[in-house]
Amino acid sequence: MNKQEFLKTLQEELERHQVPNVQDILSDYEEHFNHGLSKRKTEEEISESLGFPPTIAKAHKTESLISEIKNPEKGFQWSLAFNVIGRLLVIAPFNFIVLFIPGVVVLSLLASGWAVALAIGAVSLALLSLLPTLGTLSANAWAWVAGISSSMGLFGMAALGCMVMFLITKYIIMALINYLQWNLKFVLQK
Repeated sequence: MNKQEFLKTLQEELERHQVPNVQDILSDYEEHFNHGLSKRKTEEEISESLGFPPTIAKAHKTESLISEIKNPEKGFQWSLAFNVIGRLLVIAPFNFIVLFIPGVVVLSLLASGWAVALAIGAVSLALLSLLPTLGTLSANAWAWVAGISSSMGLFGMAALGCMVMFLITKYIIMALINYLQWNLKFVLQK
């Protein structure tokens, strides 16, 4: 593929994926061609070393989505984060192999943490629902106080556990995105 074919295909793919700053990206790749030509490489050799234009366009689209995730004004969006992780794993499939075993371990730990937090909340609600039966058992007032305070304490622990798990899950996802973004640089050959 010569320079014009490469740049035309790349422009079409960038526009198809609605990547922002298409002209800036094309200028960067034109500079790569000029630099390569000054080193007496052929246009075909340069285009081959730069990669496949559809893959480059997908990588730039993913990079723009990552910038959107990391924008503190927009807040963290779970659906966008999972979209980016999926895109990064498709663009750089080697990541899937590297991340499979640690990913299963981390996912298991996250699922366990969420399960414990939600189980504590369920126990709290179950204990609260059993309080009306204390009246039929002729329990004294201390049993009611103990039941209500235990239920509220467990509910507080469950709420705290859910907040902690939310933060841990968010930071693990952001760490994964950062790692995959680091690999994306190799796809874009920066």
